[in-house]
Amino acid sequence: MSDAILRRRPNAEDPLGPRLRGLFRDLPLAGPLPPECAQGTNRVLRGAAGQVTEGTRLVFHICVAKDDRVTDVRFQAYGCPHTLATAAWLAAQLPGRSLETLLPSAPSDWALHLGIPIEKLGRLLIIEDALRAISSAEGDV
Repeated sequence: MSDAILRRRPNAEDPLGPRLRGLFRDLPLAGPLPPECAQGTNRVLRGAAGQVTEGTRLVFHICVAKDDRVTDVRFQAYGCPHTLATAAWLAAQLPGRSLETLLPSAPSDWALHLGIPIEKLGRLLIIEDALRAISSAEGDV
């Protein structure tokens, strides 16, 4: 995406704020998992939720070691900047977590921590659904 699209007039209020804008601009951990994740005893699991036609679609891809600990995470998403930034922020928190404790907190906590308007809570619930789909996945996907 062009930097010109992300920039605003210097005096204009930024609805994302600098933290979310940086996450949205960079989208760390977006894309597919590296091929080496599926080697050895690692498993690759996927969790998806939402629909593009409804405005938000999230897919998390995680690499899980034999001890059920997350070793790597990537996500693919379609949605508003708040949704994409939140997915990037969450993806960075997942390595090292166990499948049993995959969710670091509740969507309302994410909104509070990141300064996301309450009107976006429905989008964050879709992110939660995608993560829950990983936790309930049976076997490799």
